[in-house]
This record gives sequence, C-alpha cells and structure tokens, in this order.
Amino acid sequence: MSSTQSVATYSRAVTLPPEAREGTNFLYKNLALLLLLFMNRFRSTRFSKTLRLVTFAIEDFEQRLASLDKSYCLTSEELGFNGILKKKHYHYGAYLSALTSVPMLSPSADYAQALYSMVAKTSAITSIKVLDNINDRFLSKQEAVESQRKHLRAFTEELFDLDYEASPRARAENSCMRIARWTFELARRGLRRNSEMYRIYRRDFEDFIDGQTRSIDEKAYDSKPITSIQDYIQRINEKSVGKIWVDIDFCFLEKSQGRLEPNELNAVLCIRKAADYFFKGCNIYDDVADLEEDLKHGIFNSVPLLALDSGKIDETDLNRDKIELLRILRQCDAVNDGVHLGDLIFLQGFKPLIEAKRLSELMDVDAIIFGAKILRGFAIRKWFIHERSIDTLSKTAVSFGNERMYKISEQIASYAKYA
Repeated sequence: MSSTQSVATYSRAVTLPPEAREGTNFLYKNLALLLLLFMNRFRSTRFSKTLRLVTFAIEDFEQRLASLDKSYCLTSEELGFNGILKKKHYHYGAYLSALTSVPMLSPSADYAQALYSMVAKTSAITSIKVLDNINDRFLSKQEAVESQRKHLRAFTEELFDLDYEASPRARAENSCMRIARWTFELARRGLRRNSEMYRIYRRDFEDFIDGQTRSIDEKAYDSKPITSIQDYIQRINEKSVGKIWVDIDFCFLEKSQGRLEPNELNAVLCIRKAADYFFKGCNIYDDVADLEEDLKHGIFNSVPLLALDSGKIDETDLNRDKIELLRILRQCDAVNDGVHLGDLIFLQGFKPLIEAKRLSELMDVDAIIFGAKILRGFAIRKWFIHERSIDTLSKTAVSFGNERMYKISEQIASYAKYA
C-alpha cells in the first residue's frame, strides 16, 4: 500500500460526525499523518505499518465499546450524549500509544503484541478521562476518592465485580470500570504469576491513583490551597500516566521475550524513568493551558504557585477576583515561567533514553525520542490554541528541534531537584 493510499484509508477510518470532531478535524488528522511520515526513517516505525496499527486499534476499541452490557453500563452513545466520553479521547489514545508501543515492541515482538498493547493503553487513557468527567459532574469529594480506589482495583486485581445498581451514575461508573478491565485483561493475560513487569505495573498504578486522589483534594472547594510549588511538583504531579503508559508495553515485551537479560531490564527501567519525566512535564503544560478554567473553579495550579514562590505575586493576590489574578499572572510573565518549568521537567527525560540506547538495542530508542517530541507538541498545542501568537507558536514548534533551543532561566532551573 502506498503512503497516499494509507493516508486515505486512515482519513476514512477516523471520519466523525460534526458534533464529535473536537480535536479530530482535518488539520489535526493531516498533521498527525505528517508526523508519522517523519517517523518512517526509523527502523521500527514504517509509515504504512504504524498507520494500520493505529486504525486497527481504534476499530478494536470501538468494537469493545459496542459490547458494553446495557443492563448495567451506559452505552458509548449514552456516554457521548452526556459528555462523559468523547471520540477524541480514544483517537488520541490510539495515536499516542503507537509512539511507544511500536518502537518498543515491533523490533522483537509480533504485530499482534504491539496492537494489543495499543488497545490496552487506549482503554487505560479513555477510562481515566471518563472517570475524571464522572467525578467532576456527579460525585462529592469522598465519592470521587472512593471511585479512584475502585478504579485501582479494576486496573490491577484478578477478581473484580461491577456495581449492579441501576442509577445512571452507577451505570456510567460501570462503563468506566469495564473499560479499565480491558487494560488489565490484555496486559495480564499470558504473563507469569511472578512477572517482574506486572509487579512494576501494579506498583505504578498504585502511585498514579494516589496522585489522582491528592489532585482531588486540591480541587475540593473546602480544602486549603497548597502553598508550595515544590510540594506540587513532588506530590500532586504524581498523577502523571507516564510510567503506567510504558508499563503496559513492558508487560507485552515480557510476554514476547520471556525473562529479560539484566541490561535489557535496565534499559526498560531507563525508558520508564524517561516516560515519567515526559508526562510530568506535559502535566505542567496542561496547567498553563487550563489556567483560566482552573482559576474560575478556585484551583491554584502550578502557574500561580510558581509565581508565588518566585515572588512575582504574594498570598494576598490569591484572594483577588480571578479575572484580575489572571491578568496579573500574564503581566508578570508567570505563564511563560510555567511553560519553562514544564520544559525543565520534560527535558530530563532524554538522558535516560540515551542510556537505554547504550544498554540495549532490543527497542528502537531513536523512534521513542522522536515520539516524545510529538507528545510535547501534542500537549502544548492547547496553550497555542488558547493564546495564538508568534511566541506561543515558537514555543510549540521548538518541540521538534534540538534540546539546545530551549531557554530556561537559572531561577526555573533551580527547581530541577524537586522533579
């Protein structure tokens, strides 16, 4: 199949009704395809193969959605109607999953292992998005915390039962938990009982859910805002999905390879460390993009906390009208500081990737490096869309350049020890 035919096939596969096209329009799709073409130069990410995997992962996931039991789950149509599930969640999930699953699995595993890892990751990120929406719309703080604990059981435990209550909220939560079970079932199936990769997977999911719970505490209206950006970086930012994102790939890698050699295991741990930095950096970019919305809801994310710690605002400013506070943060360049903090954390991911390449050739680390650059561009695009300017465009475009193109002040660099 030629590249042109592949593009046409993918465009048909992701055609959506007008009301569902948020984030999946013509420009996004063609930019995504262009970036996949750039990855054609790496040994594992041939364009036509990667494109087919993305398309098949979307189709597989949609077939699973169609199988949700109507008696105790909301259907995909009902989830979409209520704004709980958007097609962009799993379209983005399938695309972004290819950026690590294909380079890590296709050099040594078969085609099916890469595909099922992508479906498992698409299920994980979609379930996380769905639960975030359920928590924001329907649940009290305590109910949201309990739902996170239940989510952990769905992702990690051999035995798990859904709630057979008939209320719409319970059925929506059941749909979320059932999607999470697809991740567990795909990743766990075929692994040894004492699997090292599954042990890491389970531990990292525990840390992720702990970070999600802390984030809920920060969002609660009756909770005190945290006063330390250092605390935010070290604790709240643990809600990053970076480790679990690649842990799923590692489960499939172990299935295909059996026990890994010591140097291969160390390379895996380096990639896991890198992914953690990349996704934690992207969380800060999300804070920058979501600043106005967070302030409206009384949430002080990393941007005002960083400005507070650096002396650009004081605690009395946090009590100002949110529109006025936003104006002050923009005026004192706190938004750019937030982007640079995200860069500081993100850039720390490249060093362990270089070490992983030195340790083993089992995985295509060069492709993973380029995939990380795509991830940054994807994460920071929301800020560019909100505040279109030459400055935001240049900061988005630097994603695909050399590390030396990033400009980080000494003041921001001093936070590296907390990341």
